[in-house]
Amino acid sequence: MSKSILANRIGKTLFNIAKENDVLSLVDNDLTESSKAILKEDSFITLMNNPNISKEKKCQIIDKSFENVNKYVRNAIKILANNLNIKLIEDVVEVFNNMNNIFNNRLVAKVESVYELSDDELSRLATTIKQLFNLDEVAIENVIDESLIGGLKISYNGKVIDASIKGKIQELQQKLATL
Repeated sequence: MSKSILANRIGKTLFNIAKENDVLSLVDNDLTESSKAILKEDSFITLMNNPNISKEKKCQIIDKSFENVNKYVRNAIKILANNLNIKLIEDVVEVFNNMNNIFNNRLVAKVESVYELSDDELSRLATTIKQLFNLDEVAIENVIDESLIGGLKISYNGKVIDASIKGKIQELQQKLATL
């Protein structure tokens, strides 16, 4: 089974189970925190991806290491470890978050700008995006990218709206190249 298929299946299943059991918020938090903990510990990743360690031993280690984590999240971690793909936890988080955001009519957008946007600018941008996409909630991460020269570049759900000067210049260069 390919890595992306495994991550998709686990992320979707985890979301559906969490929704059915009314623990979306808890699973969301536990999954995010567990992923951060796993990804910062290279020795844990190496241990979980070691084919010489039995599945039972890995499950014991996970149960002990994540004893305060929701059982659904622990089970997802066990599946990844038993498939020697513990680093896929990052992809599982992405799939889960995408489904959770859709379910909650929420959008998380990365907004790149030349300078840090003020709270007022971020608020107005969030309001505009809410109205444009008929959303209940918008979360914006402002990233500084001076190479944009001016304007904004908004990324969300794998899509990009490039309203930067750099983007306009690149678009113009492409048009000129086809003449």
